[in-house]
Amino acid sequence: MLHLIIADDHQIVLDGLKTLLSQVDDFKVLDTFTNGAEAVQYCQRYAVDVALMDVSMPIMDGITACEAITKSTNTNVIALTNHKELAFIYKMLHAGAKGYVLKTTDKETLVTSVRTVAKQENFFCNDVRSLLINMDSFHATDIKEDTPSLSKREKEILKLIIKEYTTKEIASQLFIGKSTVETHRKNLLRKLRVKNTAGLVRLAYETNLLA
Repeated sequence: MLHLIIADDHQIVLDGLKTLLSQVDDFKVLDTFTNGAEAVQYCQRYAVDVALMDVSMPIMDGITACEAITKSTNTNVIALTNHKELAFIYKMLHAGAKGYVLKTTDKETLVTSVRTVAKQENFFCNDVRSLLINMDSFHATDIKEDTPSLSKREKEILKLIIKEYTTKEIASQLFIGKSTVETHRKNLLRKLRVKNTAGLVRLAYETNLLA
């Protein structure tokens, strides 16, 4: 059973999402909140697998709440919002969110996002993924001068990681062994000085690594 909470400043949205997600057999919506501060307090007191969180909320916004939750609990956060601007996506990733889904998404995609993020894997809905992959639309404004350059193969693997390919799928796509993919993944983490896939994704967008 996956235990969820939902934070959104519109009660009608909360009611709709709770009804929708409660219909999934192995989902249990523990509570809903209209601001980020209440969501943070709840996650710090109780075991929550996934928090679905809007970006714009009163008292404490979703970005601040996401950072507080991911730093102090084991809860995985999905941004569930109407904001599809790159700036908001980057900020939520930087705050520790593992998923970013637009409210216009369908039920199947939303359920898949919860299941994926609960396994501590990243998930982006198609519209968001398209924005992130289309690097031509992004111009970094705060490029770190000491960020190392990547080889052609490392860029290929990083791009597939961002597309949420599994190790097996990356190996098949690039005609290399799974162990080779894992070696490259570990090297990317070490080389870019990040701890996980979310860190890779964030740094790739912040510094235009795939250009």
